[in-house]
Amino acid sequence: MSTTSQKTILFLHGYTQNASIFRAKSSALRKKLMKLGYNCVYLNAPYVLTPADLPTSSDGDSSLSKFGSVASDAEHHITYRGWWIKPNKGNDFVEIDKSFDAVKNYINKGEILPDDEEIKKENIQIKKEAENEQKKDKEATEGKKSEEVVGIIGFSQGGAFANLIAHNFNTLFNTNTSLKFVILYSSFKLDTLKRAGNEKYMSYYPLGQDDLDQSSTRYLHVLGELDTVVDESRSLAIYETTKSRSDLLKHPGGHFVPNSKVYVDQVCNWIQSVTTDEVEKSKNGTNDNGVKDETNKFSQKDTKDDIDDLLAMMDGFGKA
Repeated sequence: MSTTSQKTILFLHGYTQNASIFRAKSSALRKKLMKLGYNCVYLNAPYVLTPADLPTSSDGDSSLSKFGSVASDAEHHITYRGWWIKPNKGNDFVEIDKSFDAVKNYINKGEILPDDEEIKKENIQIKKEAENEQKKDKEATEGKKSEEVVGIIGFSQGGAFANLIAHNFNTLFNTNTSLKFVILYSSFKLDTLKRAGNEKYMSYYPLGQDDLDQSSTRYLHVLGELDTVVDESRSLAIYETTKSRSDLLKHPGGHFVPNSKVYVDQVCNWIQSVTTDEVEKSKNGTNDNGVKDETNKFSQKDTKDDIDDLLAMMDGFGKA
């Protein structure tokens, strides 16, 4: 069998999730991407969260249900992870070195940090589904000798980390090409001001319009209009950092990755549009402006006909 390039998309889960949880929560998107020929790889964040790191409600009880990481009756059997630990429940003075290593180890060695939680009855099904999908992925890509990471899909804190590494991805991880696209769900920008103690990460972002203009990476920012975990102003702030190379898609929901067909199709159509070469675009009569206009039009036009379907599927959406 001839050698071909295997196009891989890295999935980075949210704070208090892990690879298995995010895999289950983004199943509809993953299955559609696999049909389009992409290899979907879910990485585990390296920082294991302790009870003190977990979000709490005003009465002191765990608020993981708000983050939607897992069903409440399974909380004690899951290893919760983060791309960085939140000192004092915030995002100041964070340490991310191990997260860079986690991505680097996959790209260079194909290594993924394992889910080390004790599997109980509550999440056995998630594990089985993940193993079956991994088997299908392997069978589907058999004979493909080379791998190219073409995109990253990140959720919440995973999206914030994806945005941090996207602009200089090929330099950071010694790849031959830059990322083609990054999709950020309910994400935010790490505060790199000196007062936040994260100024060492400032250079990871585009240093100005000229720097951004030299990039070939495209960004799609997806945010929920009812998100109470990452409010719209924070998501729009990260959008502004790459605005000239970004598209924006809103959905009438909260802090989750929408799995309804209308939004999965919209995201996959966007991926197809930004990864299609100019010749094919010309044949299809599409261009970057047309794609962006359609995305914005979709987010602004009346979506009433789709809301019932969206709300009916909310229990299956990925949060956190």
